[in-house]
Amino acid sequence: MEPSGPLLVDTGRGLSIRYMDRWLYSRRDPTAAPLEAARSAAILPDTLYLAPSPCLCYGLAELVSRLPASSAALCVETDPRLRAIASRAVSEGLRAEAASGRVALCETREALSAYRALEAAVAARRFRRVVEVRLSGGRTVDERGYDGAIASVEADIGSRYRNRLSLVRMGRLWTKNLIANLGAMDWASVGPLRSGGKPVVACGAGPSLDSAIPYLRAARDSVFLLACDTAAGALAAAGLAPDAVVCLEGQVYNVADFLPLGAAASDEASPRAAVPGAVVDLSAHPSSFRALSGPKALTLSEWTDSAFLSRLSAAGLPVSAVPPLGSVGVLALRVAASLGGPIVVAGLDFSFYQGRTHCAGSPADLLSRRSETRTCKSAAAWDASFRDGRSRNGDGSLSDPALSMYASLAASELRLAAEQGVAAYDARGGLGAPLPATAPGEESLAGILRTARGACPEATFGSSADPELAAARARSFLEGELERAEAVAEALRRGSDDARLRSMLAEADFLYMHFPDPERVALLEDDALRRVAAEAAYWRGRLEDALSGPGDR
Repeated sequence: MEPSGPLLVDTGRGLSIRYMDRWLYSRRDPTAAPLEAARSAAILPDTLYLAPSPCLCYGLAELVSRLPASSAALCVETDPRLRAIASRAVSEGLRAEAASGRVALCETREALSAYRALEAAVAARRFRRVVEVRLSGGRTVDERGYDGAIASVEADIGSRYRNRLSLVRMGRLWTKNLIANLGAMDWASVGPLRSGGKPVVACGAGPSLDSAIPYLRAARDSVFLLACDTAAGALAAAGLAPDAVVCLEGQVYNVADFLPLGAAASDEASPRAAVPGAVVDLSAHPSSFRALSGPKALTLSEWTDSAFLSRLSAAGLPVSAVPPLGSVGVLALRVAASLGGPIVVAGLDFSFYQGRTHCAGSPADLLSRRSETRTCKSAAAWDASFRDGRSRNGDGSLSDPALSMYASLAASELRLAAEQGVAAYDARGGLGAPLPATAPGEESLAGILRTARGACPEATFGSSADPELAAARARSFLEGELERAEAVAEALRRGSDDARLRSMLAEADFLYMHFPDPERVALLEDDALRRVAAEAAYWRGRLEDALSGPGDR
């Protein structure tokens, strides 16, 4: 009868392991295959080499000896008895490498934290990729567990690099918008959004909004209508001026989304002619603040770990910090949950259909209609239907990597809302990317909109402060950032010792956090510091402009 634990077998050419009715190494030459795997692995910089179930760690020392300073090896073991064997092998044969942060051993459930710790130890870099190296047959003991550990690390690295690419492309604009908005803010218009004790209908501009509009119109007075910026015009054109609009866009292009709201608000015959409230992110384009003239609740998307954003969060301003949700639709769900719910999801499809990407009356739909000719209709929508990277959902709708990511974030928001006791109902008629919400039929939806009113708590999103105090705090924050920019510029111009310069740069990270290689600033490399000097001059001008008072920026 085979022992229950791993059996170490001396083959005459090294130890092998017999476990769970299988050999984890060759019975003839146990070191040959792992040594070949270590020697043949492609060696790349900024790479995490992940070894599932390293067992006796054959080949690991050879692998680590080939790695550049910016790479490291992570051994992952799901079985506690095999992990004990691997732990002894690491402590006896790779003690120096483990002490230097080049090698680590962890359980599968600890893979994320272990790889981040390794990353922090190697040459102030970030890993760009994962390369799996199989140093034993132990992976077969728990294929699913190792697949999950590798996938979680790959997903984390991929997500971070998508965020880094977004930061490189948009970070400078977000910072510029934030500074301009703080300088021009009408703090008297800032205050919390109130649901009025009604169910919150979170509306996006997806194709499914068209089917929900008749039911929303019939129950208009009994719901709080929260519209994403791109859905606001379509709702207003249908006679459904929203109670509040959510805006996250840092670029100027979506200012046209708000034009129908001005027309609806100026229509004295309209029973709902009041100017809607708004939830606006401080990184949104300044034109959004000018176009949305009603009361505003402010958010701050913390798009990266930054001393600059941390100081702003602690500045005592009436601003609600939110994670980098990326999509205005996901932010709308976060706001809807904060307003107490229940949440009714309409038009937040995170997918589209061939030849049709948005609901009728949305800016994209109107632009498409204006651009139509006799032989060319819905050109942009059809182009999107056949672009690279698209995928098909179960309902026949199409998606792409960005929409899939936003759908995943939206699902996470609804699960979080459910944990907080906020119910969510899917009013998309079976269309769109799957979301964890109750999916009623049309009659059930009409019933929800009629009867949920009495079950809703009175809740708010956002906060207010004394306008003069808020203006003074915003000014103090901007003055502090100006002082930091000037101090860095002076140190770079006149010279400074390395420790003091590093400290100043870490404090003034808004000068370079949008660089594709910010780690080179921390290393005080000459070309990076020259770029920082140019940025310091640029941001000095921006901050002085913001401190000069409201103007046309």
